[in-house]
Amino acid sequence: MAKRRVIVALLVIFGLSVVPARGAQNVEAEMRTLLKEHPEILLEALRKEKVQLLGILEEAAQERQQAEEKRRIEEEMKNPLKPVLDPGRLSLGKPDAPVVVVEYSDFFCHYCAAGAGIMKELIKTRPEAVKVVFKHFAAAPVSRQAALIFEALGLQKPELAWAFHDAVFANQEKMAEGGEAALRELAVSLGADAARLDADMKRPELDERLKKDVEEARTFKFRGTPTYVVGGMSIRGAAPLPVFEDAVDKAMQNAKSGAAAPDGKEAKVAANAASGNDKNECTDCREIK
Repeated sequence: MAKRRVIVALLVIFGLSVVPARGAQNVEAEMRTLLKEHPEILLEALRKEKVQLLGILEEAAQERQQAEEKRRIEEEMKNPLKPVLDPGRLSLGKPDAPVVVVEYSDFFCHYCAAGAGIMKELIKTRPEAVKVVFKHFAAAPVSRQAALIFEALGLQKPELAWAFHDAVFANQEKMAEGGEAALRELAVSLGADAARLDADMKRPELDERLKKDVEEARTFKFRGTPTYVVGGMSIRGAAPLPVFEDAVDKAMQNAKSGAAAPDGKEAKVAANAASGNDKNECTDCREIK
């Protein structure tokens, strides 16, 4: 009797797919009665089919994620993202480049370290087209401290800031262990004026800059680092270089044609680029709570 109850419950759970149509009503009625009198049957059935159940749940989660990603891309096509571009922000690449890539990053995110390398490669392959503006989506106090030092170093000399940027990403574990002291020591070892660094880090406008970066990222509904905006479309995670190259090329074409947002065949190309070649959202990023 117990075995029969489990079988009945499993038939219901997995869609009554093996029950003949003429018998489905009888099975369903029996199932309802059994589950009402013995709800433990359901738990027993689930325990016996853990692997299959997990597969169904994973498939459902993937379908939901794909639907959310599709809605996001459609929304960004209708209303392209427009990050604030202050003239004083640190950037790499051609200053007057026609395409601006805005990067939202965290110095202690491993995926961001990979993304930083991809941005340098992008500048090499698209030297006349791209400028990368570095913004912060800091998730922890030590990340925020690193962001503050980066911005303060930029006031002394942009080259110092980018040297710090590279060194922190290359030594994330060591810098995380050493905390603020290690970060400051690194900055000074690179040639920073220690007294000026300490003074500039107290500037309220730098603190405000970091806050606005995070606010902007959340306004755009970004959920992790790194995230990028290219031509009004977001790219979530450290996507491969060709994804960014395609997005830049498409942004260039749209700029030349005067298109406000992609449509038709171009929309499909932009969607593939924005979603990282159909990868799941944030496959290569760290989620921000």
